Amino acid sequence: MTTLPGPELGGRVPGMDEIDPELLALPAPPRGLRIATMGMMAVVVAAAISLALSLSVDIAYFFGQREVTQLGNATTLDPALLVPNTYVQIEGSPMLSTAVRYRRILGSDHYTLYPLAGQRNVYVQVAYEDDDQERLATRREFAGRLVTFGQLGGRFSSVRAYLETRMNQPVSADSMVLLADEPPSSYAWALGVVLLAAFIALLDSWLILRWFRPLPKSD
Repeated sequence: MTTLPGPELGGRVPGMDEIDPELLALPAPPRGLRIATMGMMAVVVAAAISLALSLSVDIAYFFGQREVTQLGNATTLDPALLVPNTYVQIEGSPMLSTAVRYRRILGSDHYTLYPLAGQRNVYVQVAYEDDDQERLATRREFAGRLVTFGQLGGRFSSVRAYLETRMNQPVSADSMVLLADEPPSSYAWALGVVLLAAFIALLDSWLILRWFRPLPKSD
């Protein structure tokens, strides 16, 4: 039996060191397209990181204290107990005469936001249906997430502007909003979005390093 010489035996395969002219004739990848693709992928990474950071407050609430803090009646609120981004319960009478009703861009739920009688430190947001007006007027206990208008950012900018300009309410970035019926467990969606954003950022970063790393130069 005759064994042909191969690279592992120190032999050479005919034509192995020859340069294929057809490969040389292939056009080089357009540099502009390469840079544009890498730039687009870098923008996706930055957007995913930005999205994850924008939800940091929601994530902190999701992993925060699960036991509700009793604030008592709104008319006798102790300002020291108003800790932002915590799960609290408050009692009070809604002032529907100064209520603002709206619907979020994402989702079909309707919301109303109003202060409680006897104070202007805390506003309450409650989800409602069109035939739910009686429940809004008679409800006296509210449990949910206590946050500031500033922490809600752009999500409440239009509501805050309406309260200031149309309703003459003393609303600032430090004013409190109780998002009723939103316990920490209801923010599991935020964790899912952050994990998805992190996966996209890591995947795109890996692809950038893999696809756009400098090619080794031959001697």
